[in-house]
Amino acid sequence: MAKLDWLENNQYAEREANRQKGWAAWLLWAIALVIILIPVRGSAMNLYYLHAAEDTPSVTGRVIYLNPSPHRGITGGKGGHYEAKVDIEYQGEAYYVTNTGFNFTHGMYEQACDSGTVPVYLNRDNPAKSVLSKGVPFMQYFATGIFSLIALFLIGAGAYLMKCRLKNNSL
Repeated sequence: MAKLDWLENNQYAEREANRQKGWAAWLLWAIALVIILIPVRGSAMNLYYLHAAEDTPSVTGRVIYLNPSPHRGITGGKGGHYEAKVDIEYQGEAYYVTNTGFNFTHGMYEQACDSGTVPVYLNRDNPAKSVLSKGVPFMQYFATGIFSLIALFLIGAGAYLMKCRLKNNSL
């Protein structure tokens, strides 16, 4: 019986390797889910709101709060980053708009500070998600696409590991 010890150790090593492949697959799927839920979803929703307001007329909003943001992002746009709170009225309802969009420039900021008003490009479906500037830079689409591809790669790698695990279990 001592001659078969190597066989039991080999089977144990295979079971352990399969178990580790399963954990690795679940870990890759969890990372992909986090990537999809945080940067991809957030960016996609922002793109959706910007496109919803793209072809609509502007309404005049009253500036409540408008300051340069200490947070800088990678957008590739020509505008700066500003924190804003603008009051608009649409169909008898009051809404607060906080999205400046990607192309809110320093000139627009100066004009808004001087006049106390700013044009707001209306999102008719959700007026609170209207924007203060139109346009989306290419870098925003590019970053969203890259994160989506990374998530898809991780999902595929997890599926491959699970397939290898199941294949080895059936042998």
